[in-house]
Amino acid sequence: MKKRYKKASDGQWPGYPHLRNKDIETLTIRQNPYATKALVNNRKGRIVVLMDPEKYQTFLHIVQDQKGNISARSVNDAVAEAVEEWMNRKLRK
Repeated sequence: MKKRYKKASDGQWPGYPHLRNKDIETLTIRQNPYATKALVNNRKGRIVVLMDPEKYQTFLHIVQDQKGNISARSVNDAVAEAVEEWMNRKLRK
């Protein structure tokens, strides 16, 4: 009998914001409730941005100029500002 594997996800986090522990199907994770809870809590509110390498380097240079460094906090703050500005533009329309 041929093994059947679950189809790979498309990169979106399908459970947000209503993901619960029982929604996670991976047996290894389900056997450890602490790991499952950490995974659920860690993914709430997270956004992943994929960028071309050239655009990413340009972005980092701008963050360096504006924030003084490219630490994770500076990059996160810059992305949060960009998202907020984009949302405000869309709400004004």
